[in-house]
Amino acid sequence: MSQHSIAWMGRVFVLLAAWIACCSDASSGSKDQSRTPIPAAKGLASDGQLRIGEDDQCPVCAMKPKHHSKFACAIELTDGRTFYFCGTGCMLRSYLHPKVYLGAGKDSIARVRVKDYFDGRQMDGRKAVWIAGSDVVGPMGLAFVPLRNDADARIFQQRHGGKHRFIMGSLDDAKWRDMTGKSPTGPPK
Repeated sequence: MSQHSIAWMGRVFVLLAAWIACCSDASSGSKDQSRTPIPAAKGLASDGQLRIGEDDQCPVCAMKPKHHSKFACAIELTDGRTFYFCGTGCMLRSYLHPKVYLGAGKDSIARVRVKDYFDGRQMDGRKAVWIAGSDVVGPMGLAFVPLRNDADARIFQQRHGGKHRFIMGSLDDAKWRDMTGKSPTGPPK
């Protein structure tokens, strides 16, 4: 079997595992918009560092962010509740529709924390340059990749491609549909 075939099969396995996780979560009611999301046991540290616990679950897909450290990220609300996400796609969906996924209004979002793709240092997600449509695969499939600046975004796109470049302030439902072909409030896939 060639290296290319093995790599392709690995990607198919990751996507299949994410799909199975989503389907099993659907039966538990994790996508029920009437449920109250459960915040993390520990919020962000005062310096903004993530403090993800073993039992914390992504409020969108119910996967455990602790198991997806490369893409784990967070939204902290003004009342101190913090939600950790398995990946940036789930976090961006919650940023677009916090009422649906976090049970809070958009004006309740205090901090958004993500990890820079290249060095893993945590940063404000609202200041990141985001790339979508690259060859990078995250916990839920093709990843939304946060980068520290435009120079890093250019380097990333040279290495991994990427059809879309954006900042969180420009993200809306139409842009989400353009990038993913799906509704931001539909089932995560």
